[in-house]
Amino acid sequence: MKLDIKILALLPFELRMEIAENVDRKDFNPSEVAAIWKRCESAAKGAAAERQRSGKVSPRGEGGRARDLVAKMAGTSGRTLEKIVAVTDAAEAEPAKFGKLKEDMDRTGRVNGPFKRLKVAKQADAIKCRPSQLPAHSPYRVITADPPWPYDKRQDDPSHRGTYFYPQMSIADICALEVGSIAHDDSILWLWTTNHHMREAFDVLATWGFQQKTILTWVKDKMGRGDWLRGQSEHCLMAVRGKPIVSLTNQTTILRGPVREHSQKPSEFYQLVESLCPASRYADLFSRYRHNEKWDCHGDEAPVVMRASNSHCGAHENVRSPRLTQGKQTAPPFQNNGCEMTDDD
Repeated sequence: MKLDIKILALLPFELRMEIAENVDRKDFNPSEVAAIWKRCESAAKGAAAERQRSGKVSPRGEGGRARDLVAKMAGTSGRTLEKIVAVTDAAEAEPAKFGKLKEDMDRTGRVNGPFKRLKVAKQADAIKCRPSQLPAHSPYRVITADPPWPYDKRQDDPSHRGTYFYPQMSIADICALEVGSIAHDDSILWLWTTNHHMREAFDVLATWGFQQKTILTWVKDKMGRGDWLRGQSEHCLMAVRGKPIVSLTNQTTILRGPVREHSQKPSEFYQLVESLCPASRYADLFSRYRHNEKWDCHGDEAPVVMRASNSHCGAHENVRSPRLTQGKQTAPPFQNNGCEMTDDD
């Protein structure tokens, strides 16, 4: 950052001499400008304390004046200087976590990018620590769903090699599920779909009240069946409602993981979701697998969570998540999905 020498005369004498000695050496990077402000701020506080001891009144806004002077000297704004200080303070407090943000800021001279990443990271940490607001753990900030898409092609043909491992739902029934009722105002939805049902998946998102953002593709370690091409991929639509927080680092649109039991998604998917989408609780609809204790699983074959009973000390009871409603009627529990259908995926 280029320094305006004319502003030096307005700074404390010792600091003015220190800056003057170094100003010809090189341009000051953002962290060095932040250090100058802190020195000015310290000097201003010392002067204010001295005036208070002598019974004099300190000028209003003296701290802000020191900030604006240093910012003007560096050719930037007071607000940008505050962002610089926020990044440097975070890097000093947690160097392993935020040190790279400070390095990037000093190397490029750009402040807004590192500050935004810092802000998102702190928001993500706050969300992770925030307790659930309702007893049933909703509203959820992150929801994954793997509905049992309908396959009606050649169901009565005994020679057809596709098989159905689960009761299916019509597109209308899937749309009627009130997923939005358990979603936070700022939430992310991951909707699994097949190649065959990609078009319908967008309609489901719109009906549930989410806006599609990108598509994650699971590249499987072995091929399945199919009429036109052998299936070896599966897709998950990432959609949002409101303004959710994501912690984007090196996550990409490709997911690699082994095929497990029918319709189970790889553990790598849940790891990706947790790394990208901070939340205190996660909801997994049409579930057959519980990744860890943070996940609330909904479905007729969802893993059963054991908890201590309120009525008998030491006893336990099976707990299943409450059902969503389907229109005005109570829908059946989330049935196991079928995105690994061998029919026409």
